Amino acid sequence: MRLIGRDRLRDLQSSDEQVKKWLLNWVAEVINAQWKHHSDVVSQFPNIRKGSDGHFIFPIGNCNWAVCLLIAFPQGIALITDLEAKDGIHGN
Repeated sequence: MRLIGRDRLRDLQSSDEQVKKWLLNWVAEVINAQWKHHSDVVSQFPNIRKGSDGHFIFPIGNCNWAVCLLIAFPQGIALITDLEAKDGIHGN
């Protein structure tokens, strides 16, 4: 997958070392993913949540943040749209 919007992760990458490691691994997995359907994403990441507008929400390790990802399966593009905090959306 082509991953767009990695700059949105910048603030979290400078936080906790475990969060930084999780993000690096997650980015690598997404880039190397060959997802064709929603079920492919769920198979690889069984703890994700499905957002109401077609987003996938990936909880980040053991912290209170999650990455919101919109996927265009036919084009092979994944777009990081936001970071979700326990109390709502943080970003644009």
